[in-house]
Amino acid sequence: MRRLMVIAVLLAFCMAVSCAAIRKDLVKLSEEDLKNAETTRVVAKNLLSTWKLNSGFIKGALGARLNEMPQSVITTLQELDTLADKKDQLTDYDLGYSVGLRVRMLSTMVQQTLKNYAPEVLKYLPSFLAL
Repeated sequence: MRRLMVIAVLLAFCMAVSCAAIRKDLVKLSEEDLKNAETTRVVAKNLLSTWKLNSGFIKGALGARLNEMPQSVITTLQELDTLADKKDQLTDYDLGYSVGLRVRMLSTMVQQTLKNYAPEVLKYLPSFLAL
């Protein structure tokens, strides 16, 4: 009986120690998430502050070929133009959304450009990246 009591106490001790370690790791993880969020805010604000310049460059460089891009690219350009106009009224959602829009737009534009001008390259990309 005494042996069972010792084992039970050891198990309880191990569980308490492991829970404490998990709590510390969770706090560290949440602190990293806070740092990542602040970095994303800064990056998003910086990217949106130069977006109108980049939007003009993209539209000027592509000209009529912009219409060869998928409609999702054109819609994304318009959404980013709208967000860039909001300037100081941007919410965290707007900032995060703008970064996501840029990632989606750039990946679609690169895929479409490869499809139009270098389709042989697509056979070397994993199937989930190809159009």
